[in-house]
Amino acid sequence: MTKTALNLLLVEDDVGIGRMLERGLTGAGYSVDWVRDLAAAVSAAREHTHHLVVLDRMLPDGDGADFCAALRKFGHPAAVCMLTARETLDDKLKGFDAGADDYMTKPFEFDELLARLAVLGRRASLQKPELTIDEDNRTLVLGASREKLTKREWPLMEHLLAHEGQTVSREDLIGDAWGLAGDVTDNSVDVYIGYLRKKLATIGAPVRIETVRGEGFKLVR
Repeated sequence: MTKTALNLLLVEDDVGIGRMLERGLTGAGYSVDWVRDLAAAVSAAREHTHHLVVLDRMLPDGDGADFCAALRKFGHPAAVCMLTARETLDDKLKGFDAGADDYMTKPFEFDELLARLAVLGRRASLQKPELTIDEDNRTLVLGASREKLTKREWPLMEHLLAHEGQTVSREDLIGDAWGLAGDVTDNSVDVYIGYLRKKLATIGAPVRIETVRGEGFKLVR
């Protein structure tokens, strides 16, 4: 089976169903984060970038529809498939009103779930969030994922983003990004570039900072 290379958040409190879904979805090529309640789902959504969410409605600490609505309120780009025993028309309408992209009721056929997720995954792959910097809060932003930058990190990241695809020398970063002269070294730049690389990886950013030997650094996709 072709690997999807998509990250999927599974929110399901039933241990038997959760294990079956985790095993089957992992076997289908998804990278699965399985959580069992809304509190854990919120934490997972903050800490990781997910392309898809398979979401139960009846959870120990609330209705999955509220979690879906919160994702949409904060601009989370993940496609959401609700998978729940709540099957009335009113239930389905509430799910779609909360921002669900699809709605399946239990019991369900796993192959049908895979087919529906494949459709949502194709949409998600075409709707990649843009990496930006919230200058007021000195924060890297990718969809709903955020990573705080230090006073020294954010001007470097801003300069690299503004010159994406171009090689930027250490001297340029010191002078143009930091506006400093004499009190920092080339090694200081290397240290902070290392910090930025870790933070970009943490939020799953679609860019990386390459070292161009003898010249400097380049931000590439």
